[in-house]
Amino acid sequence: MSGKYGDGVEEPYAFSGVVQVGVQDYDGRARASISPDEARLLGLRLIKAADEAEGQEW
Repeated sequence: MSGKYGDGVEEPYAFSGVVQVGVQDYDGRARASISPDEARLLGLRLIKAADEAEGQEW
């Protein structure tokens, strides 16, 4: 499964006051339910990690 967030990363969505995030690979599927504040913190951390990764060489 390939999407705009990468292979196996599903579109996050809000349900019952929490943010649902799913990831799927060949072995199975994982889903996390996180609070809106946790989702915001995760988003900021992902931005920081992306900036760090851009500065690294393969």
